[in-house]
Amino acid sequence: MELNITVRNRLAECAPAVIVCGNTGDTVCFDTDAEWDAFPEKTAHFAYCRNGTECHTDVPFTGSRCAVPAVHGTDLLAVGLYAGDIRTTAPARIPCIPGITELQGRTYRPDPEIYHEAVEILARIRGGFADRVCLAADADGDFIATADGLCIACKEY
Repeated sequence: MELNITVRNRLAECAPAVIVCGNTGDTVCFDTDAEWDAFPEKTAHFAYCRNGTECHTDVPFTGSRCAVPAVHGTDLLAVGLYAGDIRTTAPARIPCIPGITELQGRTYRPDPEIYHEAVEILARIRGGFADRVCLAADADGDFIATADGLCIACKEY
């Protein structure tokens, strides 16, 4: 994805865009006014807050494009430029959303005893009824039942 940032009168503005956190390979293209022509070498400054900690990455570049560093755990990325001694911009603000790998959770692993009991029941099914059986388990692997509600392996509460 390419982000387009326009810099006029030291104010950076980004065309409508959203960054998906946790990705690499994005670029930013700066469209600067004449004030920046004297600075072939510039630095893009990427700043954000992650879990209450302020983070930033500086990316030196020449020309008008540079790579966007991967950002994590934030809902807003501020991007600006600086060069020389010292020329700087106000930041463009770009909303961020979590990528799928940023979402927390635990890996589901069913109780091996319940799994083996369900496999044994399925192995006993004969006569073409296997396609009519539905098994369900909750997220903790505490409950398995058939489609007709017969409890195969339920914990006592």
